[in-house]
Amino acid sequence: MEPQLAYRRRHLRRTVPTGHMGDDGSIEDLRERADFYRAMFEVNTAIKLLIDPTDGRIVDANPAAAAFYGWSLDELRGMTIDQINMLTHEALHLELERARSLRSPAFHFRHRTASGAVRDVDVYSGPIELRGRALLLSIIHDVTDRNQLEEQLRRTQRLDAIGRLAAGVAHDFNNLLAISLASVELAERKLGPDSPALPHLADVKRTVRHGAQLTQQMLAFARQGELAPARVDLRELIASTADLLLNVLGTNISVVTELGSDVPPVRIDPSKLELSLLNIALNARDAMPDGGTLTIRTSALADGRVRIELEDTGRGMDADTRARAFEPFFTTKPIGAGTGLGLATVYGLISQSEGEVSIDSAPGAGTRVYITLLAYDRVTPIPEHAAATRHAKEILLVDDRDDVRAALGDALLDAGLTVHSAASAREALAQLDALGGRVDVVLSDVAMPERSGVELAGDIRARWPGLPVVLMSGHRHPPTTAAISGWLAKPFTIEDVIGMLDRVLR
Repeated sequence: MEPQLAYRRRHLRRTVPTGHMGDDGSIEDLRERADFYRAMFEVNTAIKLLIDPTDGRIVDANPAAAAFYGWSLDELRGMTIDQINMLTHEALHLELERARSLRSPAFHFRHRTASGAVRDVDVYSGPIELRGRALLLSIIHDVTDRNQLEEQLRRTQRLDAIGRLAAGVAHDFNNLLAISLASVELAERKLGPDSPALPHLADVKRTVRHGAQLTQQMLAFARQGELAPARVDLRELIASTADLLLNVLGTNISVVTELGSDVPPVRIDPSKLELSLLNIALNARDAMPDGGTLTIRTSALADGRVRIELEDTGRGMDADTRARAFEPFFTTKPIGAGTGLGLATVYGLISQSEGEVSIDSAPGAGTRVYITLLAYDRVTPIPEHAAATRHAKEILLVDDRDDVRAALGDALLDAGLTVHSAASAREALAQLDALGGRVDVVLSDVAMPERSGVELAGDIRARWPGLPVVLMSGHRHPPTTAAISGWLAKPFTIEDVIGMLDRVLR
């Protein structure tokens, strides 16, 4: 077996007489070369390996390599690069040949460490010759953390794009549901209590409400759901939720709580947090068909945030499943067994509450879901909206969709209101000018071409300060502006509209 380079270097220094220099300076040159090699290879903090490209044997390694990989220098010098690189033997030796022939100086690999961990590495490799022997000098750069940050950014951007798409689909779908619900309610009034068609109309209303629930979940993912935030003591909420979970998860799954005593309260909609915990728990149940344990922990973080951890002992997720877990409609369940909106809803609800949610999982190692929330005194306050004080008789209905104006206008007429209608903000202002502002309330859609309902509300507030504006939208999160007096999320019933008008005008 060939002597190690380190041994040759020490042997060279012992056999060269101290202070002796030949006339041509060759001995001193050898000393300088040895010192240079030691500085560049051993002392330098970059991870370096010397590899024989013919068989992949690691000829030498520096201390930085030993620290990174977790094997001693002697162990590394007895290994082949196949024992570190995750490529197949054939693929790896093709890459060694590419490096030897300078066809490629840079590579991206996954390297295994002594602990079994796998790290992403960039490898810069090229041929060198030592004492007539052709070797490869490889400099290894650990890029695992960088790659994880880049993947996290890509995942966030992808989820944001999907969220915008989901919000747009939900908005349009809610418009269709609003038309359906208004038309059904109008038909019910016209038909009378003894009509044989009423049960069929009731079926339609139930279907509309089911559709509305689906759009609510989509909008929750898009962080546009309605919230009622409050000061929440996590010990109390999780303790009560754990009792519920015992009934939901079945007798073969144990629920364990480990609740920190120093955890401050958080500001969040308690019903939405319970829904999030329930969705995560149901996913955990599906991952533990033969039973297991779900552990819920809480802890206070040093940066003023609070963490909730839900850990199951299930089968875990592979990397691809984990990367898509929060996408709406993505599910690993059989067709008909799930909508794929559970974790997507959790993502939206927690994000909308100024929190974060993440997953750590691997096949056979269970799953840990982390919810991180701001403590109660660090959350941005939610502004309140203005209100007016009259009773509604005349209403200006503003919506750019003819079908929405027709269906909703007929239903409002049937409810006894005088209805003026406009297809845009500009048309609405023209009608108000013609009427001298003499209507009781303006009911306007938010998303309209040219000027939105929010902008219209600002214009009306500037010109007719006492005229209340109620906005309606297929989205479910009201804008933070004092120019509006009320908010209706589509689809809504005529009773919802009348109730809202009574509240803003009383």
